[in-house]
Amino acid sequence: MDINDQIKQVLQKHKGFKLVKDSCILYGSLLISEEDSYEVEINFKNFPACFPIVHELDDRIPKKVERHIYSDTGSCCFTTRAKADIFLETQIFTLLDFIDKIVIPYFENNSYYEINGRYHGDEYSHNKQGVIEGYYDILGITDILPIYRLILNRLKGQKIKLKDGCYCGSKEALKKCNNGLHERKYRNFKKIKKETLLGDIYVISKINL
Repeated sequence: MDINDQIKQVLQKHKGFKLVKDSCILYGSLLISEEDSYEVEINFKNFPACFPIVHELDDRIPKKVERHIYSDTGSCCFTTRAKADIFLETQIFTLLDFIDKIVIPYFENNSYYEINGRYHGDEYSHNKQGVIEGYYDILGITDILPIYRLILNRLKGQKIKLKDGCYCGSKEALKKCNNGLHERKYRNFKKIKKETLLGDIYVISKINL
């Protein structure tokens, strides 16, 4: 869908938004529920190559990583880069997809935190451990060594075939391992951009493998 059509789609559904003239910035009030809303700015200059950059404008959320806000830029932290790459290939195809599937749940979870003092569901750590936890989730294993090898092999252009042994070390064929779950996980893993893998393997290499 053309970006102008995507913008129209957003403005039709989310009436509190406006487009900054001659820019790639949407801003305004994003309704979370009948009684809750957030003032936000969305810069979609680099979308769909990467997630748009989102700022919460009223300082309702403290600017610290524990609250999923980057302390240096003040922008919202939605997930790891690797998972964002997968989202952009599987679920997030338009600006409206991004707002409805990523931004709104993010702010809903913040509102939950304000009431309960904790986030709903699991969350990743906010350092190199968070990168690793993201790959645990993506690949469905919790052993960092095969993950490191898998990333390294991808960067070398090597891929696992369906009849090859699964990356988890089970000795099952990838196609059959875990009733096909690991094959589906690996398919998503292959959607991660090589520049993301390069950055992440550097982070992972800094721990004791």
